Amino acid sequence: MSDLISTIGSFLEYLKKEKGYSDHTIDAYAHDLGQFKEFVKNFQGVDSLESIMEKRVLRSFTYSLSDKKLRPRSIARKIAALKSFSKYCIKRHLLSVNQLKLISTPKLDKPLPAFLTEKQAFHLGEPTAGNAPPKKSTLDDLNSLRNVAIVELFYGSGIRLSELHACNRDTIDIRRRTVRVLGKGSKERIVPVTDRLIEALEAYTRKRACSGGPEMPLFVNSGGRRLSRRHIERIVSAEVAKVSQQKKKSPHVLRHSFATHLLDHGADIRAVKELLGHASLSTTQIYTHMSKEHLLKVYKQAHPRA
Repeated sequence: MSDLISTIGSFLEYLKKEKGYSDHTIDAYAHDLGQFKEFVKNFQGVDSLESIMEKRVLRSFTYSLSDKKLRPRSIARKIAALKSFSKYCIKRHLLSVNQLKLISTPKLDKPLPAFLTEKQAFHLGEPTAGNAPPKKSTLDDLNSLRNVAIVELFYGSGIRLSELHACNRDTIDIRRRTVRVLGKGSKERIVPVTDRLIEALEAYTRKRACSGGPEMPLFVNSGGRRLSRRHIERIVSAEVAKVSQQKKKSPHVLRHSFATHLLDHGADIRAVKELLGHASLSTTQIYTHMSKEHLLKVYKQAHPRA
């Protein structure tokens, strides 16, 4: 067991220092490998890393995941973590055979990503329809400006939650209307932003009236500290709930909306791939679905009897 524990530790260090994975991704690997480690503790007759990573142990672990009624996607993620760990061990000559090649991954459906309609996205950040909004305090007004800027940055640039969370004041180039982000694998990319975002940010920073250098966090809480990922998720969920009744209201919904609306309006899929920071075009192809509204529009324009 000591071999497994120390090797998992060095593997996580490798992901951080050599692969440049985000803290969020490394935490996910640590959680999945930690579950495997706990399972092995109760498995009889294994001690060395070679015996732990045998087919019979690995199969028993995957069966135990099924017995816990985990979803296929969760099981697939844990198997993927073990496969990456096993490849690392082979590369470091800690294992002679990669038994994970013999372990199959559950077949997954590929559900279409949840996204907003263009009409819903257009109304993001606007006051809730109905009566005049209640009078706000200075802090409430500041937070409202901040929240509008957050959802506009997500929808207007398609960046990830981790990327927005890391944004500093110098991340946004007001003059060029771009945002500089550090994506997966520490790959930097420059993404255009909307005029609407620039207006929202300028209103927020004027109201915030804070001193500090360019490395100050772009979005902060009432104490002046960088917003946590969870806080950002709650903000987005509340703002999306104002325009949509759909179940999913995460920051990724706005990223999906960004990509979907670009493709619906004829953007080249390779350009969208670069904007999203995808390593492979196959990842971007999930967005090549079209909304019902767009299909109906095309049908009416193209079919002779429409």
